[in-house]
Amino acid sequence: MNGANLPAHLRINLEASTILFIDDNAMSLEILGSVFYGFGCKDRVKCANLEDAKNILLSRRVDLIFLDAGFPDDGWYKFMQWLRRDTADPMCFTPVIIISGHSTRALVRKARDCGAHFTVAKPITTGVLLNRLAWIAHEQRPFVRNAIFAGPDRRWKNNGAPPGTAGRRSGDAQEDNTEEPARASA
Repeated sequence: MNGANLPAHLRINLEASTILFIDDNAMSLEILGSVFYGFGCKDRVKCANLEDAKNILLSRRVDLIFLDAGFPDDGWYKFMQWLRRDTADPMCFTPVIIISGHSTRALVRKARDCGAHFTVAKPITTGVLLNRLAWIAHEQRPFVRNAIFAGPDRRWKNNGAPPGTAGRRSGDAQEDNTEEPARASA
């Protein structure tokens, strides 16, 4: 294990990845860019406003997005809704990590409910970033897209539907409700 609590055999190669950092704080953009340069990422795109970020996403492929939650008027939330609901495949599936200087339970829920993969609180450590990258790279959560939600499945474990229910997804284990026929007694 290392500082990120990852198995020693686990490798994440970011050399060919494009990462988009969206933050209106220039210092935060520089810090994140430097950290990911240290991780081996050569293509780091820094963006200080949401409209420019949309234009970047419409013009090139991006593998991962870091989005600051500090934009006024819930701009980050509206950006996530645009990304998950109004963009085409494969862009709408791009993993997103929300970064926040003040991560309340309400913010974490809101980020989860708008389709973010993770929320990370500032100050950010390299161990936490590596850990979240490993989760995203190796997780098996399917992407859900319906009338009220678009994003990675919010369930971390898929043990099927709760006992006594039929489940809501096609992959939920179905309970066998058929009864065995009564045996005739001799």
